[in-house]
Parts: sequence; C-alpha cells; structure tokens
Amino acid sequence: MTGYYAGLDVGGTNGRLKVCDPAGNVLGEFTAPGCSLNTDGAEKSRLRYRELVIPALKEMNLDPGGCLGICVAASGIDFPVHEHDCRSFFEEMGFFPDRLMIINDCEVFLYLTEMPALVIISGTGSVCFGRDENGIIHRTGGFNHIVSDEGSGFDLGLKVLRAVGNELSGRGKNPILTPLFIKSTGIDTLGKIDDYINANLMEKSQIARFSLLAYQAAMLGDETAIVIHRECADALWGLIRDTAAKMKAGGFDLCYWGSLLVKNDILREMVEEKVNVGLPGVRTSIPRITALDAALQAAGKLRHMP
Repeated sequence: MTGYYAGLDVGGTNGRLKVCDPAGNVLGEFTAPGCSLNTDGAEKSRLRYRELVIPALKEMNLDPGGCLGICVAASGIDFPVHEHDCRSFFEEMGFFPDRLMIINDCEVFLYLTEMPALVIISGTGSVCFGRDENGIIHRTGGFNHIVSDEGSGFDLGLKVLRAVGNELSGRGKNPILTPLFIKSTGIDTLGKIDDYINANLMEKSQIARFSLLAYQAAMLGDETAIVIHRECADALWGLIRDTAAKMKAGGFDLCYWGSLLVKNDILREMVEEKVNVGLPGVRTSIPRITALDAALQAAGKLRHMP
C-alpha cells in the first residue's frame, strides 16, 4: 500500500477512528472509550488515544509513518496547550508532524468547503467557530457552562427549572410546561428543585435533559416555553453575529450542528429568521455527513511530503 488517510472523532464518551486508502476506499472503522483533554487531563487522554489508534493500525497492518494525513477532531481542544499535548501524543506514536491536524471536534465542519465558513453548535453546550478567508479560526463562547453555553440544552434546561420554580412560588403560570415537568420528573416543590440543582449543577447533561420538555411544551403552545426558545435563539444569533464580525467576511457558509439545532426545529427556525435578517445572503445548511467522515475528508486535504 502507498499510504493511507485517517480521521478521528473523539468525544468524552467514545472515540472513533476511520481509515481509507488514497482512492477513498474504507480500510476500517474502530471505536474505543473517548476522553476530553480539558477535563480528563493529559495522561488519561494519552492512554485513551493510544488504546484507540495502536490496536486499530495493528489490525490493518499499518504503520503511523505511512499515514499521508490524519485529522484529529477532539473534544477538549480548547486552547493552544491542549493542541500541543494532543499533537505530542500522535508524534510519540510515530505520525509525522506535517501530516497531522489537531482541531476541536466542533471545528471539523469548517473544512467541508474552501470558502470562509462558520459553524454554530447547540447541543448540551454551545459554541461558534468561524474560519476566515485567510484560514484563521475565530471562536465565540463555549468556555464554561456556568457563564457561557448560551442557547444550549443546558441553557434551555436551566430556564425550564426557573420557570417551574417561578410558578411554584406563585410568580407565574405555565399551564403546559409545569405539569409536563412534574409528571416527567416527580419534582413538585421548590425544595426538590433546590436539591436537584445543588446536586446536578456541575453535571450539565442532567440540566440539559429538560430542554426536551421545553420543546414538547412549545409544540403544544405553552407561551413560557416559546419565550424560552426565543431567548435561546437570540443568544445563538449573538454568537453567530459576533463570530462573523471577527471574520470580517462578506460571505460565508453557515452550518447548524448539535442535537438542538438539528432536532429542535422551533429553535433552528428562530435562529434562521435572525440570520436571514442580520446576514442576508449567507448560505445555511445542516451537514449531511458525520463528524468522523468530515475529519477523514479534512485529512485527505492535508498537504504532505511526497
């Protein structure tokens, strides 16, 4: 074999690797436990990457030195120190530095086009990345779920807790949202809400799960749930607007990604309305390929030594 390309999509729970030959034929796809460098630390992450990559290459009878390009799209690559650490893991395994791309997993969709591009992500958390015409990456948001992650599942979920708490304290009425919340969770007093928040505030997925209740209530016409969606759409639009301003681009492609923007059509349509007004002419889409395939595609674009 003359060489191969590899793409990795590594999240906090699972890490995935896909390998193809220069003609694009898939040679193998592998899954192993994942990690997030910013929370799991360098040593644990180093071991997890090795546990994914080394056995896979051995199974395919491939060598790191034969890799023509590898793109690692990984959770927790938030600052230069994280990129440096992750790069060192792969160089230690034997991959050549000039054939190695290390990016945040949310950035990977920026490389689906040669044009300036922007991706807005809203899932459990939120963040926005843009790549300008000079290839410079600009990031807005996503640095901590307590003070950031605006417009995310965590944000929606926290607003649900606040709305239900307001009704239980006699400050408002949510005729659909509150009964739906109580039926779903069994949390029916202010004391129980307080206990839940104190126990789960740092486990953002445990707050974000209530975003589904906000969607269900909004679909049934609950005005508070609709307002919650509108507030989160405003926040996501702010991330898009501010990232676009940093890019100073006249035109670009905009991708929507993350479970909320892909599955919650109420939120996505609200954001789309604001984009159409604030950035007329911008091309919007939901990527039709996975992050893993996007990473493999980005690897194939890497310039490498002959």
